[in-house]
Amino acid sequence: MSAAGATRVRRRDVLRALGWSATGITALIAFPGCSRLLPPLPTSGAPDAGAGHAWLQLDAQGHFRLVSPRQEIGQGISASLRAIVAEEIGIAPERVLLSLLRTDRIEPVGSTVGSQSILDYARPLAIAAANLREALVDRAATQLDVSAADVTHSDDGMAAGGKRLDWATLAAGEPILLEGIESKGLSLRSFAPEGRRHVGQPHATDRIREIVTGGALFAGDVRRKGMLYGRFAQPAKLGARLSGFEARAAEGESGVVSVVEFLGSVGVVAETPMALERGLVSLACRWEVDGEVDQGAIDAAMDIDANEHALEHEIRGDRVETDRGWSVDLRVDVPMAAHLCMEPKCAVAEVQDDRAEIWTGTQDAFFVRDAVRKHLGLPTENVVVHSQRLGGGFGSGSLYWPAVEAALLSRAVGRPVNVTWTRSDCFQRGYHRPPSTHRLRVRVGDDGRITDWHHRFKSGHVIFTSAAMPAWLQKATSLIGDFGVARGADPPYAANRTRVEFSDVRIPVDTGPWRGLGAAPNHFAVESAVDETARATGQDPLAFRLAHIDDERLRRVLSRAAELAGWTEGDERRGRGLACGIYKEMSYAAVVADVELGETTGTPRVRRLVCAHDCGLVVNPDQVRAQIEGNLIWGLGMVLSERLGVAGGRIDADAPGPYRVPTVGDVPEIEIELVSADATIPTGAGETAIVGAAAISNALAGLVGQPATRLPVRPEALLARFR
Repeated sequence: MSAAGATRVRRRDVLRALGWSATGITALIAFPGCSRLLPPLPTSGAPDAGAGHAWLQLDAQGHFRLVSPRQEIGQGISASLRAIVAEEIGIAPERVLLSLLRTDRIEPVGSTVGSQSILDYARPLAIAAANLREALVDRAATQLDVSAADVTHSDDGMAAGGKRLDWATLAAGEPILLEGIESKGLSLRSFAPEGRRHVGQPHATDRIREIVTGGALFAGDVRRKGMLYGRFAQPAKLGARLSGFEARAAEGESGVVSVVEFLGSVGVVAETPMALERGLVSLACRWEVDGEVDQGAIDAAMDIDANEHALEHEIRGDRVETDRGWSVDLRVDVPMAAHLCMEPKCAVAEVQDDRAEIWTGTQDAFFVRDAVRKHLGLPTENVVVHSQRLGGGFGSGSLYWPAVEAALLSRAVGRPVNVTWTRSDCFQRGYHRPPSTHRLRVRVGDDGRITDWHHRFKSGHVIFTSAAMPAWLQKATSLIGDFGVARGADPPYAANRTRVEFSDVRIPVDTGPWRGLGAAPNHFAVESAVDETARATGQDPLAFRLAHIDDERLRRVLSRAAELAGWTEGDERRGRGLACGIYKEMSYAAVVADVELGETTGTPRVRRLVCAHDCGLVVNPDQVRAQIEGNLIWGLGMVLSERLGVAGGRIDADAPGPYRVPTVGDVPEIEIELVSADATIPTGAGETAIVGAAAISNALAGLVGQPATRLPVRPEALLARFR
């Protein structure tokens, strides 16, 4: 590449290249002529190979600056992106100064969801960094009057012929960023099978000091001059309408600045959080509701056995034989679950005249920007979202209401406003993992192999959810199977005939994306059924699985997990179970679980989890292991404790405690091995290890002699069977 590839640009050119003039957004769905009716939709799509050039530059002071195209939600993506830049340029990762995403600094990028960040963004970023490296080599060669081949570089700069140029000297007083670079034939160090210095090595999470010392990181830490605190009153029950409130009483509270009414909602703005709470109490809202939401009605709508012939969508469509008996006929019920992030939803908004600035933790800053723009009626370029570190997303981080509410309240009072949802708000107003029910029937032939596999299930919506779509759009999508519901339902096991079908059912509770979409309940159902089939036909669960798996990568992780655990089936005192699965057709995991039961209480105690995991090229192994650990512990909660329901017309939990998740004391010994079949292509760690939930349940089934049919398992039921 010639030195002309590097562009010396003026400030306005830098800003233009970084997206100041960017408009447009990639919509999930578009209907010609209906754009004004469409609600804001999450951004989607992968960047093209040249997109990374607008994210990276060498500034005038000799600093390598990266505007992250990904949201930092605790998955450690910032450290991984810095490692890739460092690998390509040949510098220490600490030299890469990363800024979190701002919507006025880069072109729109897709939501940070689905564990696509490394898969989709690593290569464009590596191309940009490699091109910048080559451009700097050419520039150094010109300045030193040597050939490019004679230029060497180090962490501090480049050198040749006994002379050295530091990075600031190479920048020569103006920022350098690249545009329109031809990338053919470019060698990328990050994906080379050997010789990597930073990719594949452990790196500490960005800003780890602030994390462990309580430094300012999150939206709740943002302070703006004159900032107030606000919140909208929450309905007493699901679907309730505001029928009245005591504005004067609230306004009479010391510290209350204003009562704001907007489209059937009412909010309070106050000088302090305490004054805000007093104002909301004095507001004494009155609510009306037409028909109380009932758990029994939800259960009835979700009952997979209620209608034998009316499922709407097919994943596998073989005609299975239904006029003969089945080797296994299993029902599995999975309840709603909450995201329960460490950080409550929070946003700070500052709206002045026709401009709005938002500070919030989110999985999709451009989605937030468009929602605020739409509700305030502002031009796109007049709304800026400053991403903050998000204290856990798990699929809930795309919810934009706190930002919209903060913007509405800020506009009403003319000052910056912080809106922080309470824990109760997060439970009552969040969208949750939908409930699902499954009927799995498996037939085994005389040769011990599966002849027929039939999986029928019903689930609430994941993608086409009422949490994000108006009623008319929900109807428009009713003919399309919700692909979020379908994820993970296609079994990896060979059978003569396989039929998988489902219905997505609209329920009166907001549901939506939740850690792996449908993969968690579907993997659980599939792995429970295959394990029970092995048990029912007197076969070893490991050998039975291996006999029906054609995918070599899945066979590899399954065999390795069994080897690491010293696979044998459990005994009367300690149950042992295993499970495996493929996540998004590209990443693989297998887990072996050891479980004991309390002799008098029936309380399960998971003693050990062993996981073999293959997500291809691993950029930061420590972070991938952390992701897997979180996934395994979440699987523990899925089996043993997590359940969300409806009682008295509202979500039946308002805080952790009533909604129980695993604590440190519940965490077992965990052993993880990263098994990579192809160490040059990343496929994303994601929620692959969710199969650990089924391994735990299968271990319990080995102890009590029956598979779990309803989650979470109940100790008293386990104890009764155990005895």
